[in-house]
Amino acid sequence: MAKGDGSITEVKRSNGKSFDPKHWRICLSLGTDPISKKRIKVQTVFEGTKMEARKERDRLKAEHESGLSVAGEKMTFAEFASQWHEAREIAAEVGLTRLKREKSMMDELCKYLGTVRLRDITPQTVESLFTQMRKDKAAAGKKISSTTLNMYHKLLKQILGKAVDYDLILKNPVAKVKAPKCATAQRRSLSAEEAHDLIDAIDKTEAEAYEELAAKQRRSNNEPSRLQGMSRVSKVIAARIGLATGMRRGEVIGLTWGCVDFEHSRIRVMQSVTVLNETKPPKSEAGKRLITVDSNTMFHLKVWKARQAIELDKICIEQGDATPVCCSDTGDIINPNNFSRWWREFAEDNGFTGLKYHELRHTQASQLIASGMDVKTVQHRLGHASATLTMNLYAHALPENDDRAAECIGKLLSSKPEASEISTRKTA
Repeated sequence: MAKGDGSITEVKRSNGKSFDPKHWRICLSLGTDPISKKRIKVQTVFEGTKMEARKERDRLKAEHESGLSVAGEKMTFAEFASQWHEAREIAAEVGLTRLKREKSMMDELCKYLGTVRLRDITPQTVESLFTQMRKDKAAAGKKISSTTLNMYHKLLKQILGKAVDYDLILKNPVAKVKAPKCATAQRRSLSAEEAHDLIDAIDKTEAEAYEELAAKQRRSNNEPSRLQGMSRVSKVIAARIGLATGMRRGEVIGLTWGCVDFEHSRIRVMQSVTVLNETKPPKSEAGKRLITVDSNTMFHLKVWKARQAIELDKICIEQGDATPVCCSDTGDIINPNNFSRWWREFAEDNGFTGLKYHELRHTQASQLIASGMDVKTVQHRLGHASATLTMNLYAHALPENDDRAAECIGKLLSSKPEASEISTRKTA
């Protein structure tokens, strides 16, 4: 054996006899680590004939020479996924909400792939994974949607893509597996009549909330840091803003008075609040935007700002630019989950059962597009990165415009121009 080829030694039992079948210890020396200055060794036990052991040794050498990391030889998916997720947390490149969702999905993937070596994951392994996930859910009387499987596909591809970057594997096996198709989202939006009914319900509930706020103050137990009733008014105001602007729930909850321009009737979107009460900037530059607001909504905001300042003063809080427009009973940002519970009850009580708050956003976009508003303006109000995204999401709002287009072209084709007109065109 030439120097540097590595050694192959038969492994024997403690009594000196050979195993049956034979086991061989393969030991390779792969140079010196430039950082630690220690020799890099690969040592593994192989079962088979000596000729097969030689082939395994040559395979290990070839992998190393091709750039694969020695550390990846035995690394399992669970070990690498854990390292990948920890690095994501330390880098803080994504929000806590996304990290939590990724961790939950990663744990589910580890139930199937956790003990599998990275180098043993093939495209067939990935396809079998999705099939088994479907079967297991069905056996439990549940169903896993193709959209959810698409999310698992993306996450697995991202994790194994990083393993390729680290030279732990040569290719990403997920790249050769077709991603499960995302289901088409059912986007409900209110008609103009329904939108009018909703604003009537908001007006009525807002008046009741102000009365309740005053009544609870009279019955107060002198709690020094809480004013019962403030959060209910705030939630109604949040409903009003959502319908008038199409802002996302997190953007409305994260809105502060410093971003409300009463002089020019505008709201500046600068931050959002996640389900974990984490405040963060919009996910794209397009999300940071100025939205012009109708006069009626601005009037209600002005009334609420004045009333909120009085109420906050009672618990020794001075209203300022950083004060949340929609605040809790203690003057803090309202909890997004608490708001969602309130919204479900409000919608149910007022004949809008099942209406999601995000569908106020769909209503805004659909009504504007159906009314002939140009797509770029709608894109700006929604904070989309491109007009293409806006069109893909809200193309269903165009049938009325398409009807008008058909009528227009029909008139053009059916009306025969006068002879004098034809002569004039030819001369021109």
